[in-house]
Amino acid sequence: MTGYIEDIIFLNEKAIKFGNANVEAMLAPSLGSNLLSLKYKRKDIEVLRTPDSLEEYKKDPILYGMPILFPPNRIEDGQFTYKENTYKFPINEMGKFNHIHGLLHDKPWRVCKKEVNGNEIVINTEFSSSDFTNLKGSFPQDITVNMSLSLMDDTLDIQLEITNKGIEPFPWGAGYHTVFNFPFGPGSKMEDCRISLPVNKQWELNERSLPTGEIHETANTLEIQNGFSLEGRRFDDLFGYDEESALENECVLTDQDAGIQVIYQGDQRFKFWVLFNQEGFVCPEPYTWVTNAPNLDLSADLTGLRELSSGETVQLRTRLIMKEI
Repeated sequence: MTGYIEDIIFLNEKAIKFGNANVEAMLAPSLGSNLLSLKYKRKDIEVLRTPDSLEEYKKDPILYGMPILFPPNRIEDGQFTYKENTYKFPINEMGKFNHIHGLLHDKPWRVCKKEVNGNEIVINTEFSSSDFTNLKGSFPQDITVNMSLSLMDDTLDIQLEITNKGIEPFPWGAGYHTVFNFPFGPGSKMEDCRISLPVNKQWELNERSLPTGEIHETANTLEIQNGFSLEGRRFDDLFGYDEESALENECVLTDQDAGIQVIYQGDQRFKFWVLFNQEGFVCPEPYTWVTNAPNLDLSADLTGLRELSSGETVQLRTRLIMKEI
């Protein structure tokens, strides 16, 4: 299946369009290396929420495509201390006095590779904190984050590689604010669509949408794991699963009317999922650490907080699979 890559302009920015007979995608490196479009060509369906204009995008860029979150979700009072280093982030959730969504999703990334290798298309981009001296106040260590997208047939593999270029270790957490059009089909009914999550625990949140430390069994666990309708329901909830869970770590979105299913997989480091939805879209957000992890008086085993030593690299993998049903 022959692939293609094309340089285009989207939202007045340079972007990369790539695809094959089944799938076409668009990446905007200068807009946080955001995957702003993912079209399943066999059904002519745009899977991800894509802005129609620059003005629309600027109103709330986190609600389009697949923004990369580092760190993910909220940081209480915009700061935490780890091994005598204080990390300070801008307060950008004013009503709740939190920082939200991290440092990477609104910064330009460099394009490192664009190539077609037979049936595989590979796009590689990189962010380096040393390019942004103003970030030193927030994140004093030098880091690089490399993202590699690999498209084959109807599957998009995404690898995020985080490297500590500094001398001191730092705590890290990462995730994605993936925004799916849902239902997928314009004529589909929400009550006939289903979403499932591989979770069995729910974290209690306070009025600032921060974890209280209380963790409960999920209500209607089998329904959540087997698939449920979002009709008439609104979520901004934080879930997790046991390490011993036999479930595949994947969220499945099914639109029976449109005849399409999207399987969103994460590796085993993504042990937390936030579910957020509004009219016309849903965001299943895989995280490696729980919201506000460095400020919680809980074990790292519970919160997912991990340390990256000097010179160390960690690789995170996710996958989007689209198929007809």
